[in-house]
Amino acid sequence: MEDFNITSTNITRNNERSSTGSIILVLSVAVLVSCVFKIIFVKFLRHRVNLSFYIIVLFLGFLIGIIATQIQGGFSEDDFLRGEHHLSKISPQLIYYIFLPLIIFDSSFNTHFHIVKQQIITTILVAGPGVLISTGIITLCVVYLFPYDYQWSWLRGLLFGSILSTTDPVTIVTLLQDCGASQSLSSLIESESLLNDGLVFMLFSVLNRMIVGSSYTPGQIIFDILRYGLGGPLFGLICGFICVFVLNRINNELKIEITITFGITYLVFYIADAELNISAVLSLIFMGLYMAKHKYCISSNVQLSMAGAWEIIIFVVNILIFTVSGLILAHSFVGVQTNLTSRDIGIALVLYLLIHVSRVLIVGVLYPVITWSGMPLNRKECVIFAWSGLRGRTALILVLLIYLDSEIDCATRERFLFHISLIVLFTLIINGTSSKFLVKMLGLHKGTVS
Repeated sequence: MEDFNITSTNITRNNERSSTGSIILVLSVAVLVSCVFKIIFVKFLRHRVNLSFYIIVLFLGFLIGIIATQIQGGFSEDDFLRGEHHLSKISPQLIYYIFLPLIIFDSSFNTHFHIVKQQIITTILVAGPGVLISTGIITLCVVYLFPYDYQWSWLRGLLFGSILSTTDPVTIVTLLQDCGASQSLSSLIESESLLNDGLVFMLFSVLNRMIVGSSYTPGQIIFDILRYGLGGPLFGLICGFICVFVLNRINNELKIEITITFGITYLVFYIADAELNISAVLSLIFMGLYMAKHKYCISSNVQLSMAGAWEIIIFVVNILIFTVSGLILAHSFVGVQTNLTSRDIGIALVLYLLIHVSRVLIVGVLYPVITWSGMPLNRKECVIFAWSGLRGRTALILVLLIYLDSEIDCATRERFLFHISLIVLFTLIINGTSSKFLVKMLGLHKGTVS
């Protein structure tokens, strides 16, 4: 009996080792193939087609998923297929804890703080009401206008609307910088998106708990929002102060300084989320902003290497996010019984128009506030600001958290993943490819007074 138990344990360990190795195999192949596509893209396509590289990566993941679902009978024998299968059922907590901390800290730490400081009132006034307006408009439409068979409650509508209210400015900001547009406009788009993400994750946490069955009273909802909204920034500022204090006492230690920023990112995120139960995203945002203000804490000889190291890390993280999203999307409606129909594509197109209507409404309603706050944003820049609401990494991470959550019904999870993935695709293709033309047409490629 004891020999049997030892044998069973060894078999289990071998299976776990084999599964882990096969997942690493798939991810390694995805990263290497993406690098090949990146070389081709930069050398031959970048100046001919205004297409985001990560669209190609998303299609690569989708293609891997399609091929894997069509191959029959080879799952148990082939390591690559086994790895792809396990990756398509990856734990949502792994996505949340591995990918999210890095992209949030990188975005906040690499902001131009001297510009953000001048725009802070504008950013808060635009991001706060902007998220509420966008979430409200999308919620009203999905609850009242979506087909009857959706049967989405107000909570599901709010959750869906909050996810679609996130923006990812990486593509548009890079394009604006390449075109020579004003740095203040790029910085406003970037900082508004960063604060958007913090507010959306706060809404997401509360709404998701309510949907999966947690009993909430109005008082508890208000308490949680205050705890997330105040506790997260306060903890982030404290951690930022400690990190700056430590780094100020280290001089020209390349490996140590880079490793500290990497390690503190995960540590702060985990403590805020798992131990303190406050907003980990807001904690990282405010820690990153505090460190951006005191960037002198990084040795001058280390700063360039640190920027390069983080650029490589985020490049790999972006590849993994879009690859995993693509193959999970393929598994969600290829080769399986699905609740999706061709009508859902039409609904996705309506949603694409809707997010732009809400974006234009946000800019229109808040333009007097923007002017009052001292931000000299002219009408041409308002057009770019309205068109810059691309959806990307953050929306994909949030929808994967929903799709991989077994406590939410299958039909809702499928529709969340389908619609939000298509919106990400539409905005990257349509907005991303047309933004350069729009910037030049409006004459913003030469910069502006602001």
